[in-house]
Amino acid sequence: MHILRNNQYFRYGDEDFQVHTKRPGLIFQDFDREDYAFGPLSRIDHVHLSQDYLIKMHLHHNDEILSYIYKGEMHHRDTDDNEVVLTPERLMVMNAGREFYHEESTPDAGNEMLQILIRPEKEDLEPDVQFWEREIREDSEWNLIAGPSFMNPPMRIRNEVAVFDVHGKAGDELTLPREEAMTPWLYVMDGSIEIPGEVLNKGDAVTGSREELTSVKLREDSTLVLFLVDLDAPMTLKGNFSGHKRNNMKRYKQ
Repeated sequence: MHILRNNQYFRYGDEDFQVHTKRPGLIFQDFDREDYAFGPLSRIDHVHLSQDYLIKMHLHHNDEILSYIYKGEMHHRDTDDNEVVLTPERLMVMNAGREFYHEESTPDAGNEMLQILIRPEKEDLEPDVQFWEREIREDSEWNLIAGPSFMNPPMRIRNEVAVFDVHGKAGDELTLPREEAMTPWLYVMDGSIEIPGEVLNKGDAVTGSREELTSVKLREDSTLVLFLVDLDAPMTLKGNFSGHKRNNMKRYKQ
């Protein structure tokens, strides 16, 4: 199995807009590789936004973007006249396609979240935005959040990437969901877990084959985000965020 530790990230932003960018392909610890993505799973931004911060209206194209709010809230506004408050119980996928503009702000509360950027299967698809409301249960059951249409997900991603989360209790042992031809990439959003021979804490990630990475044990109450990815899925590199193969941001080292 392969592990990406919580101190292996690229960083940008400032004190009020802290972004730790994880490039999931670097889990193989090869920083000379041509493409830092993990198949179509291109980039995961672990973000802390302070209250009363505004990210002005900006363009996405050819990006599939999942906004996963873990704590707090974020106001979303777009050029389709949507104005929605995102929370842990209300998530969003933007299928940017050929062109989509949106704005993010935190007028009432800050947040901790993941902004997940995925490469779509084709360029210049029709733009769309999807919202999903849910009830969070700390029951150690996996929740499908978004994925390809064949999985009948609450929100559709236009490539072979599925996203799940789970909120579990210390001592629980969790079996990971599986899909044929899809490789797991597991992120510790919060808490601490055990896999054979290793302990993973908040911000760590692990991947392995479907036969290797089958289950995890929670060392404490934990929230995990699981990606199932077809590493051979066709994809476009035309996304203005997801299409970047490498990073020009500063890599953090301890």
